[in-house]
Amino acid sequence: MALIKPLSSFFIKITAFIAVILLCVHFLLLQSTPTVIVSSAQQVDHAQSVNALLYDVSKLLKERKIGHNLTITQAQGQSLLGFLQRALPAFNGNVEFSRSGGILNVSYHVKYWFVPRYLNLQLHLITSNKVDIHALRVGRVPLPGNLLLKMTSWLVNLYTSSDIATQAQRQVTNVNFDPGSVYLTISPLDSFLIELKAVRERIDFGGDESMALRVRYYLGFLMNVQSIPKKSDTSLAMYIRELMLEAQIQSQPDTAHLENEAAILALVIYAGNHKFANLVGMTAPAVKHVLYGDFMPVMAQRKDLSQHFIYSAAIKLLSDQGVTVAIGEFKELMDRVDTGSGYSFVDLAADKAGLAFADYLTDPQTAALGQARLAVANDEALFFPSIAALPEGLNTDEFTQAFSAVDSPAYQAVIADIKQRIAALPLYN
Repeated sequence: MALIKPLSSFFIKITAFIAVILLCVHFLLLQSTPTVIVSSAQQVDHAQSVNALLYDVSKLLKERKIGHNLTITQAQGQSLLGFLQRALPAFNGNVEFSRSGGILNVSYHVKYWFVPRYLNLQLHLITSNKVDIHALRVGRVPLPGNLLLKMTSWLVNLYTSSDIATQAQRQVTNVNFDPGSVYLTISPLDSFLIELKAVRERIDFGGDESMALRVRYYLGFLMNVQSIPKKSDTSLAMYIRELMLEAQIQSQPDTAHLENEAAILALVIYAGNHKFANLVGMTAPAVKHVLYGDFMPVMAQRKDLSQHFIYSAAIKLLSDQGVTVAIGEFKELMDRVDTGSGYSFVDLAADKAGLAFADYLTDPQTAALGQARLAVANDEALFFPSIAALPEGLNTDEFTQAFSAVDSPAYQAVIADIKQRIAALPLYN
């Protein structure tokens, strides 16, 4: 009895403390209305402008022993925020560059709260010889942005037993804002990337080692399979058939979905890009041990569709489904430039087919049935839709003339047609 009163008092105090924290979060950090409401369709309408930014970033990484100047336009920033919104519907973001600096406004809909609430954030950067946070506000609370940046760097350095966060900040030696653009000066990345690789190899980020072992097994299986001829027109369906046969052998009653997931990841490493191995905690195999060049498999007699299919399946397994859809759509919007391949609903169909394929094979309820059907199939029509009459090769003007914009009724009609074609495939019926 002597302990009951102190314990009751302790729990009452803890409960009161938690209640106060929740009330502070509710009334100070969360708000009843969003500060940003934008149309993602309008934002991604300039997605083709991101091509130049991606080229500059790739050049920065390739030429890592010299410094670079990087320009980011407001249109590029808006397009990337539009991509995030299409991947995460609860997100809304807007960016504005002017002589006084760059202002990023973000609203995030917190769905699982007592009443609809929004986490609103405003970040104001100014011209400086470093990343300088002039102002930061979360909800109704102003925060010391530069101090928080220093604390975050300190914590990252402490966790990694390195100065990697400090190095990352030092890479940016100048930030200059103009109306519509921000100009960054980036110092040579070579030593930073070397240290980053060392940190990644030294720290266990909690990856699934059992999955990595499964992927290694199926990758080794693909490297040694003898029943598939290496030719320029070999269908991806042949590799999938052999993988599913092996997955059936390796599966226990409750592990078919795990074996299928590992098989798909092994397939994208072997028949897509060997560097995907890094994303599952493996060392990338040598190019000579995987498919490349003329030996890349095809779908609908096209190598590019095979790549779209397996990349989307793999990205789905490594990320959120909404992100996979947004990546495929955004890539097509970027291709509308005159030097690109043009917007292709055919490519988008391959992306969505790969997503459906991964969903079906990794669902515990359908994984074993999917194995059984694919293990006896040579025809890709089992899981890949007809691409007949789907528009492709559209530049910006042609896309605008035919569909006006993303999410227009005409655009959604084609998307609905693609979804119907996939839903009718024999694998899923």
